[in-house]
Amino acid sequence: MNSVLQTAAPDFSLDECEALVCEWYGIAATARPLTSERDQNFHLRTSGGAEFVFKVANASECEEVIAFQNAVMCHLEASDSTLPAPHVVPTRNGLFNFMKRGHICRMLTFRTGRLMHQVERTSLLRRSLGQAHARLSRALASFRGEAPPGELLWDLKRAQQLRPLLKHINASERKVLLKAALDRFEAEALPWLAQASAQVIHNDLNPHNVVIDDGGVVSGVIDFGDMVSAPLVCDVAVAAAYHVRHDQEPLVDAMEYVDAFCAERPLLEEEISLLPTLIAMRLAMTVLITNWRAELYPENKVYILRNEPNAWRGLAAIAEAERLT
Repeated sequence: MNSVLQTAAPDFSLDECEALVCEWYGIAATARPLTSERDQNFHLRTSGGAEFVFKVANASECEEVIAFQNAVMCHLEASDSTLPAPHVVPTRNGLFNFMKRGHICRMLTFRTGRLMHQVERTSLLRRSLGQAHARLSRALASFRGEAPPGELLWDLKRAQQLRPLLKHINASERKVLLKAALDRFEAEALPWLAQASAQVIHNDLNPHNVVIDDGGVVSGVIDFGDMVSAPLVCDVAVAAAYHVRHDQEPLVDAMEYVDAFCAERPLLEEEISLLPTLIAMRLAMTVLITNWRAELYPENKVYILRNEPNAWRGLAAIAEAERLT
């Protein structure tokens, strides 16, 4: 399994964060912790009101991965500075990151607003997300660099590799749901994904990575740590999975987001037909990976399992709706 997901998060103190920011960026700021699963993040505010995010990478993260993320964010800024994405802040020496205690450190601009999980899910929000995601994905499509070699567990096109994690699920009825999602993915989606064209995708538009402004629309997409090269429909399925309803019409809200996305960047009919399978697989991935991770790091269990209850309910609702049709 991915070593980054099996290595404990960094343990820098607030004082150490503030000292590093002053030393490397010449900025005096007050730090407060931000939640993170495998890295360590801090929110920074200066006396003048400027805000930043200081990120300390997991010790198992390689420099090539961080360089790739930095290059993508610089590309987005150069392509369209109005895109709702953070920018990399260079150090006083013009570096995009530096090493401290074996960890790669860097600073990004801060996107103001509330995270999507903190606000009401409205039709306006879903349509705004579709439009913003389409703009972002179009800019990512023109990025000519390549992702570093290696496999990411959260890569939807490789979801079949997660079968061994079924042993971490105790309830037999839940195992049935997960096996069905894996079987359907391998039969219906995997052959198509294996030959489809790919681009760099964000790959993690979950409710903790989308910032919403006071008007209820998307003002930021953050956390580019799960980027991969994959068919665009995978990115759409990942985002849509967080808008599945828990009733007899589970995909109604998700498809509202998809329709807004397709108005800006149309998907093929075959891609749209695969979305229910891919959405269900993403929900199954959330359950499998987070339950395994929660066993590894019980002290961070609450944060790791934050999306797991909704993933279970969404997966069950999709299965029930398909059974009734």
